[in-house]
Amino acid sequence: MGKIVAVISSPRKDGNSETIVKAMVDAAKGKGHDVQVFNVATLKDRRGCIACMGCKKAGKCVLKDELTPVLDAIREADGVILSTAVYFGQPTGQYRLLEDRFFSFIDGSFTPNIPTGKKVAVVVSAGSAGADELAAQIAGRMVSYFKMEPIGNITMVDGNNPHTAEQNPQLLAQAAEIGSKF
Repeated sequence: MGKIVAVISSPRKDGNSETIVKAMVDAAKGKGHDVQVFNVATLKDRRGCIACMGCKKAGKCVLKDELTPVLDAIREADGVILSTAVYFGQPTGQYRLLEDRFFSFIDGSFTPNIPTGKKVAVVVSAGSAGADELAAQIAGRMVSYFKMEPIGNITMVDGNNPHTAEQNPQLLAQAAEIGSKF
C-alpha cells in the first residue's frame, strides 16, 4: 500500500497532539499503509532553512542534520500527517524549523519538485484558542505550495492537561476516520 509520514512536533511527551496522531497512524496502518513517525521535538541536531538556495540547484535540501531523514521521507511519502501545539498563536518552534525546510520542496520558480497530490492531514492542539485557524493555515500552505490534497484537520482546545485527548473517544474516532482516508 502507500507510505505515510507522521510528524509530531510538540515537545510534550505523550501529550494531546501525539495521542491524536497515534489514532490516525493506527487507522492508516489498519488500511495496510507503511507509516513512519517522526518526533521532531526529540531531535538534537535540527536547524531551520539557512537561505543558501542550494536546494534550488540540488533539487532537495543540502543542509544535513537530523531533519534530513524527515524531509526525505516526506518527499517519498504518499501522505503526510503534520501536528503541532499552539504557542502564542503560532506552531511550536520545532514545527517551524521543519516547515521552513519545506522550502526545498519547491524549485526556483515556486513549482513543487516533489510529487503533487500527496494526502495531508493536520493536527493542532491548544490550551485555549487558535487551533482551528492554525490548522487551516498549515493545510492551506500545503495545498498552495505543494499541491497536497487535504483529507481533514483535527483540532482541540483545552489541551493544557496532556491527557485531554485520550479521554475524548469522539475526538479519537474522528482522528481514526481521517487516518483511514490515506
